Amino acid sequence: MTTQESKVNTPPSGSNKEKAYLDTDSKIEHADLGTNKEHTAVTGALGSSELTYTAISDIGGIFDAVRTGFMSGTQRELSSRKHQLRQFLRGLREEKKALLDAVYFDIRKARGETELFEYKAVEYEIGMFLDNLETWSQPDCNPLAMQQPAFLLSRGQVRKEPRGTVVVLGAWNFPIRILLLPVVGALAAGNTVVVKPSELSPHTAAVVERVIRYMDPSVIRVVQGGVEETTVLLKQKFDHFFYTGNGRVGKIVARAAVEHLSGVTLELGGKSPAIVHADVADLAPVATRIMWSKLSNAGQTCVGTDYLLVHRSLKDKLVPLLVEAAHAMFGHSPQKSLDFGRIVNTRSWKRIMQLLSATEGTFVRVTDDEADEADLFIPPTIVDGVRFDDALMTEELFAPVLPIITYDTLDEAIEFVNQGDQPLALYVFASSQSAEHAISHTRSGTAVVNDTFFHMASHSNPLGGVGPSGIGNYTGKYSFDTFSHQRYVLKRPLWFPSPGVDTVRMPPYSGKENAWKQELGNRMVYPAPRSLRDSVWSKLFTFIPFWRVLAIIPGFLAALLTAKPLIRSRKE
Repeated sequence: MTTQESKVNTPPSGSNKEKAYLDTDSKIEHADLGTNKEHTAVTGALGSSELTYTAISDIGGIFDAVRTGFMSGTQRELSSRKHQLRQFLRGLREEKKALLDAVYFDIRKARGETELFEYKAVEYEIGMFLDNLETWSQPDCNPLAMQQPAFLLSRGQVRKEPRGTVVVLGAWNFPIRILLLPVVGALAAGNTVVVKPSELSPHTAAVVERVIRYMDPSVIRVVQGGVEETTVLLKQKFDHFFYTGNGRVGKIVARAAVEHLSGVTLELGGKSPAIVHADVADLAPVATRIMWSKLSNAGQTCVGTDYLLVHRSLKDKLVPLLVEAAHAMFGHSPQKSLDFGRIVNTRSWKRIMQLLSATEGTFVRVTDDEADEADLFIPPTIVDGVRFDDALMTEELFAPVLPIITYDTLDEAIEFVNQGDQPLALYVFASSQSAEHAISHTRSGTAVVNDTFFHMASHSNPLGGVGPSGIGNYTGKYSFDTFSHQRYVLKRPLWFPSPGVDTVRMPPYSGKENAWKQELGNRMVYPAPRSLRDSVWSKLFTFIPFWRVLAIIPGFLAALLTAKPLIRSRKE
């Protein structure tokens, strides 16, 4: 197959001064924060209505309601948590059709795609927690005395306790999954929650609010709105902030968390690269998997392939296969395809077109379609011959646009990746040895070998970024851990050790009469591990069972006979 090269038609660049929203939609917004408050019309098959923003004066009361709900203690009971999850599942299922329709009306995402990658993900997550909550919530117990004899007859455990009241701020591009997956974990961990959907997916935001109403309003509530509402929401003293979006707004959320000395999880983005090395086995699946992640949701996916690094020897073979893969998925006219999405709004459409106008790369004709502002459509676009300083490499694209960069050695590709911020995901198509070399010499939130994007389907592993691509992780048990405080609880008897021996840790420490405290204290509290011992006999001693306990017996007995308590017992 040959590829035609031609410049994509780009409309004249306008002076778009629209204000950006303080919301997770800001992943693709790059204007300064404004104060533009709009009520977004909700129309279509869901009926004609408005997405009513929450009154500013009500936000504090909503926070107080769920804070009071947490302080009541009902969510500490596993039975209560499971009840809320079952109600969540009920609402999700009863509103399923409305949810799928809503996402379609918001961003023209195919209902089948939404069901598979969003709706089913949340349903599965709820089921996982219902199946595993009893196990995941059990305290961790450690054999203290075997490591430090000072803890003989003590009982220590790490309890998984809820953090308190949390806020989850969602995004428009996966408005069901991104918003509700962390909510499942937060509820299962025993927290109460305030949910903030993106106002840029108004249909979905309205239906999500209906789903939330299936649950106890003292446990979970919704705040709808834009900049003003979110700004007030972030001033509330939440115990944990969970945000999905871009780094600019992520910093605002992080500052709010720091102001309250609260925890924060940031699921951000970045330019996730795919590397195709010379020793890859078969280019056909490489092409289909790359284009699937690039074109899914019209390229508006935070873990989609942002750009492609391909070995020079493979580029001319791979590019036609990329074009063929796009045709196989969406036909020769994706604008007519029921499965190809649209850009979220005019501002984003213009941003992408301006980047395409500024690139110095060569456009590869993929389809006969042209960009259509009225339809918010941008066709699948491949741009060859891109350099590191190209306009397309200055920011996360969030578009169905694939820049291609060629390299000669794997180390050259690795160096290229490391010049930018750590991405949310790294995709490597190569032999096992080459892939391991690339992974071990780069940093990313996730690394996937011989595939793209599919790691998002796993609920048994952590999803999250590193550095500019995020803080913390979630899904499955990792969500439970994120929304839990690990509280160490230590229980000790008053009668052991004896009052005299107990003075080993207390002053006075000076004088010959107290020299025993240093020797016995070291052996009881911090017995030297094998790696810190010098003599062969001392190291061999550590292979004897209970050696730490045996080592303290002489000193312990001596102290038992001679040491005196600081004060006399006051037993009544």
